[in-house]
Amino acid sequence: MKNILSILGVTIFPAVLILGQDGMLEIKGMGSEGKKPYQGGKVEFLEVSIADQIVHFTKPENIPLRLSIRYNVLETAPVLLNSRLGTEHWHLYQYDKNALSALHTREKIDLSKAGEATTTVKDARAVSQYGLLLAKGLVGIRGHYYFLVDQPDGKWLDVVNPPAFFNRPELIQKLVFTLANLEKFSLELSAIESTWRPNSLVRVKLVLTDADASKFPVVNAKTTAEAGDWKTTLETEMDDMNIPTGWMVTKLPEKEVPDKMLVHMTVNAMTPTGPVTQVVTRTFSKGDGQKTETEMGAKAGPVVLPRNANGIVHETRALWMNPNSYMTKKDIETVVERADAARLNMIVADIFVRSMLIAKSELFPMHSKVEEGFDPLACLIEKAHEKGIEVHPWFCVTYRDANFRKKLPGVDVINKNGKVEELPADAHRPEYRDFIVKLMVGVARDYNVDGIHLDYIRTMGKCYCEKCKEEFQRQFGKPLIEATDEDWIKWQQEAIGDIVRRTAEGVKTVKPKAMMSAAVFSNLRGGAMEGQDPAGWAKKGWIDIIMPMDYKMDTLAMRATEKEFLDALDNDNKLVTGLSLYVRSGAKAQDRSPMLVKQQIQMVRRLGIHGYCLFEFTYLSDEIIKMMKSELNQEKAVPFFR
Repeated sequence: MKNILSILGVTIFPAVLILGQDGMLEIKGMGSEGKKPYQGGKVEFLEVSIADQIVHFTKPENIPLRLSIRYNVLETAPVLLNSRLGTEHWHLYQYDKNALSALHTREKIDLSKAGEATTTVKDARAVSQYGLLLAKGLVGIRGHYYFLVDQPDGKWLDVVNPPAFFNRPELIQKLVFTLANLEKFSLELSAIESTWRPNSLVRVKLVLTDADASKFPVVNAKTTAEAGDWKTTLETEMDDMNIPTGWMVTKLPEKEVPDKMLVHMTVNAMTPTGPVTQVVTRTFSKGDGQKTETEMGAKAGPVVLPRNANGIVHETRALWMNPNSYMTKKDIETVVERADAARLNMIVADIFVRSMLIAKSELFPMHSKVEEGFDPLACLIEKAHEKGIEVHPWFCVTYRDANFRKKLPGVDVINKNGKVEELPADAHRPEYRDFIVKLMVGVARDYNVDGIHLDYIRTMGKCYCEKCKEEFQRQFGKPLIEATDEDWIKWQQEAIGDIVRRTAEGVKTVKPKAMMSAAVFSNLRGGAMEGQDPAGWAKKGWIDIIMPMDYKMDTLAMRATEKEFLDALDNDNKLVTGLSLYVRSGAKAQDRSPMLVKQQIQMVRRLGIHGYCLFEFTYLSDEIIKMMKSELNQEKAVPFFR
């Protein structure tokens, strides 16, 4: 899809969406809350629209939002999709507050009948569970979190990921509207800006004054400008972060600029008494709101990256890589070549997950799929160092399967119902902590590594085994079943912190220049419940690089999370943002668009964060590599921590 305008850093998308496969959803449930995963039905999403540019708002819980979803059922099933419960909601961004809210709606996407259909809602319910409650101002829907797989009788079956369609920039622009107290209101075309040169941009601003005398911009109204035989349509202006600027924009005639220009806007408003349409017009004269080209292009420009004493760009550019991507010498040559082409400078290679170890150790055998006599980690380090790329072996610290736990009995995690959990090893068991610390320090000792990376550095849940019950009772003076959230945080952080501290001390002893890094939840509270304390680890000097796994589709939601980490850390230079290279679309994963990857890295840079780590190599597409080399990473860089 090509933009009709992309000038001076602003983008205007066409009103009609041209859709691809990212609107397709095969219904494959998640098996939510112990239910058997539901499967059946296929639907293509075609369009989402909002009827009103202004929506009445006085209470933070409900708004009279007239929203429509057009879809095409390709394979029928006796189910409905909707957003009526907890996790199933629309993301709503409050632009004035830089904060997300959540909206529930009771749309009925009916898969029982084949063909095209439209479902509509007349109101939406806001909740604070997933962000701030609503407030007046310019807001916009920016994506969807799950759909409920429902039955006609209202008994839900499962939840399913929405397709990538709901995060399309073109769609996001259409779903911007203004919340205000519409018991009384007025509209005014308040300003115009242009250089008044032929074929240059001209923008106008519509301002709403509501019953509380609050003033807000209004966008997405049907807007035209005309003079004599010339007539054009204005579109909503978005900046390079896909944020509405509050202006409507178009281009002046190519040859001759008119002396006067009539602007005509049609605004739909949902008031307390029902829908209202108002027409606003104003004539502007040539020269009104005269601006220079620089002023018209006012936007956040590219960030000037820091340089070291030798003038080389100073930025951490890392890439996570799964074990299957470097099993052979040919695999490794491909990985290094592609990382170098994207001008990355750090590979974080997964060497221990489940019961798979891709390294030599006296503690555990090399994975059987590795060719006898070949050492993938040693080869990767050699080839990467030839290109100036660092290698940081990645350990999934507690992610141990049943095959591993047979070799180290007594470290199963037992859930509240007395059953053995499938994957974790119990971080509360000293024998497991001794094993994993010794393994990681041994790899740092035996290989020419540049650092050690801790992932799954968390308990992966709660253990209720007899040993945990005894230890908790002894330490806290009450049964484990009576533990509060704060008790759990303290209890879990002690066990995980012991692994982090001892590994850091051991690694620094055998490799003083090696860096310790950790991948952590992007939600600080959620991570704490499983023993994570990234700010504490950094302040104590145990961890040199904190990598929040911030895989959100929405760049503004990612910005809000990273600000929380910046606030939590004493030394912001220790923060490296983990970004995703893929997107879940239904039950499938696909490459993210280069535009979104670029946008999120730009946001990281604007926040003053000196690096990013991309998840993961499999989704480092040719298009993303080309974009990074030609636009983002035009020069090579050394990691910021060097």
